Amino acid sequence: MAANQILELKGILERAGLINKNPQTFERRYRESTQNPEVRRFLELETPKVSDLTETLQIENKGRLYAIRFDLNLGVNNHKKQVCAGLILRRILQGRLSGKKDTLIDGGNYNSASALKYYTQMLGLKGVYIMSRLFLQRRDIIDSLESDNFKIEIAPENKSKSLEIEFYDYLYRRMKDPSFSQNKVCLWHAKHSGKAMYPFGIEIAESLKVAPDCIISCLGAGSTLEGTQIAIQDYCLEKKLEKPEILIAEHELSPLFAKLFNFSQAQLPAWLIEEFKDKIKPEEYLEVNGLPHIVIGPHYQEINPLLSRTALSRIDKVIKYSESDWMITRAYLEAKGIYIGNSSAANIAASLELANQGKKVLTVIFEPFRWFYKK
Repeated sequence: MAANQILELKGILERAGLINKNPQTFERRYRESTQNPEVRRFLELETPKVSDLTETLQIENKGRLYAIRFDLNLGVNNHKKQVCAGLILRRILQGRLSGKKDTLIDGGNYNSASALKYYTQMLGLKGVYIMSRLFLQRRDIIDSLESDNFKIEIAPENKSKSLEIEFYDYLYRRMKDPSFSQNKVCLWHAKHSGKAMYPFGIEIAESLKVAPDCIISCLGAGSTLEGTQIAIQDYCLEKKLEKPEILIAEHELSPLFAKLFNFSQAQLPAWLIEEFKDKIKPEEYLEVNGLPHIVIGPHYQEINPLLSRTALSRIDKVIKYSESDWMITRAYLEAKGIYIGNSSAANIAASLELANQGKKVLTVIFEPFRWFYKK
């Protein structure tokens, strides 16, 4: 079954003339593969919807606030769907996914694990996902991902590595063992996700009805920075539009980027704070021992060292948000019928002041609200 599915996808790429051994044309061939109608149907790829939240959030001074709705992706309702599909395509174009390779492997967080599981099932492959030992505190998350053909491995503690690198170092060492890796193809999400996402970021840019003044997002592995924010900025520059700023939303208890770039503090509208400050219940949310806050997704101790300096140099500013900022924003949107995760709420919280100053702000909703965010 696996061989047939992979061969069918490979056949689509071969008929389109996208498989050859010239490394100088690789990125071009990859971009064309993401635009191929047969490939898109096969991998269920779509351009994410962009929602205008201006009226919902009562934006003032003629500002606008738009959100890229990865939570509305079909099949995989998070921002890692396009990334995972792209990484698989890149491996096929490189000739790495063939023969005895029947298992895809990678490491990271829940969203990328769920995306990998989806595509292994679609392609009839097996899957292995390496996750942080912190997930042992919620065995139900692991159980929700595992199946007969998809297994979760928990990286052991490594005191010489940060929490963000611990599981990835374990993945690297596992792949160095021939007896383990012989039937596996690693997608290396933390290193290549930005390049995998970039063509989809250009698609998003092409779909925008209004060019943004700034693009705001939290940052973890870096696929949103490299593949969405930078892609949209590149598109605007190519079309000779005003260059949008790239802003990073960051929790004030993990000021990694704030140490490197100019920053400001998020400020919610007074009416929003007054209306919802007494309606949030921090005690209901899941707390994980060893983490400084409960926003899942952004890094806690270290910026992904695999992010290129070139990509980091594109950041213009950091906006710090508090625990109450994202909780109030999430509670308000839930009251409006929009159920989003904590890092997505943080993105919107960090966007509000700029939008209310009259700017056209584009941000990201990564995923819907997950059952495991609360106790």
